[in-house]
Amino acid sequence: MQPSSIDPTLLRSFCAVAETGSFTRAAQGVHLTQSTVSQQIRRLEEQMGCTLLDRSGRHVECTLEGAVSYTHLTLPTKA
Repeated sequence: MQPSSIDPTLLRSFCAVAETGSFTRAAQGVHLTQSTVSQQIRRLEEQMGCTLLDRSGRHVECTLEGAVSYTHLTLPTKA
């Protein structure tokens, strides 16, 4: 799936979770509920066809695919 066809709100929520390591803190940062952010991440993972976040521990961490996606999303673009 092309990044331009993905809802930017989903990408903002993903970046917030990747940066904070927490759905709760990410939700506070993007001014949404934790439940909404969680649903958005699941929808993004479905659209991307891969798991972006490892939820198995106390803190949420990016999977390899998530780390690569986060890097691409946060790199400055060439003008």
